[in-house]
Amino acid sequence: MPYVAEPWSFDDVLKLTKVSSAYWRATFNAPPLNLFTPRTYAALRTLVELLENDGAVKVIVFDSSVEDYFIAHWDLTAGEDKPEDEETAPIFDWANFVLRLARLPVVSIAEVRGRTRGHGSEFVLACDMRFGSIEKAIFAQPEAAAGVHCGGGGIEWLPRLVNRSRALEILLGGEDFDATTAAQYGYINRAIKDSELSAFVDNFARRIAGFDRKPLLETKRAVNDRAGLPRLTDLLSSMQDFVRSCTWPETMKRMKTLFEMGIQQVGPVEKDMGRHLHEASIKMYGKTEDAQ
Repeated sequence: MPYVAEPWSFDDVLKLTKVSSAYWRATFNAPPLNLFTPRTYAALRTLVELLENDGAVKVIVFDSSVEDYFIAHWDLTAGEDKPEDEETAPIFDWANFVLRLARLPVVSIAEVRGRTRGHGSEFVLACDMRFGSIEKAIFAQPEAAAGVHCGGGGIEWLPRLVNRSRALEILLGGEDFDATTAAQYGYINRAIKDSELSAFVDNFARRIAGFDRKPLLETKRAVNDRAGLPRLTDLLSSMQDFVRSCTWPETMKRMKTLFEMGIQQVGPVEKDMGRHLHEASIKMYGKTEDAQ
């Protein structure tokens, strides 16, 4: 019978379950939107530390308990005015976390239902594999369309996975991609019928968990070495560019418009963000070609 992994104190954002000693699940659990907050990040850092030191776990699956949202995006209201304690964490060392996740002595799998955009997309890109629901999964990198620099790894991961031109389409267009298109591009491994997704991922995770640990880890290490991971300096540079872009006057104007339209609230903007990002330009400038 599955049991909760201990010690753990982050159930309000990430529920952790051991299906077996070799197979764990982590479930994003922050309704209504599953925003990526400093506390979410603290939970993930704690989880990675557990995974690095456990010695028995071979595979972890990330999923969501929130209907329609895997991870909506970074919490746009998170800032220095919010207190931090031992169970929250600033995002500025995200670059190091990304590489820790990619180099984990554990296979990481994202089972995606619902929307995963921005920082959520960048999190699943750092996982070893991604499987998405044909009917329910949505992927996007909306940063440029929202007026900011993509700072969490999208620029570094996507060209490796989908090629340069498709990466530019995803990053510059800021549109929503369904799982079928995402799989065709290489953004995710496979698009699977929603009714079959959980069983597929569970069976695959159990298969991996049944193999010997050493060849799994040596194969992952060799693939990382041959295929290459993003450079730490590039990830750090992108985060610095993101922070700088948040101070641009046109960005602040665009974000004000998006909040007025209903971003980060349950409703049509979050459901259909790709379309509403374009509408924000029309609201701001009358026609999109007049954007600054």
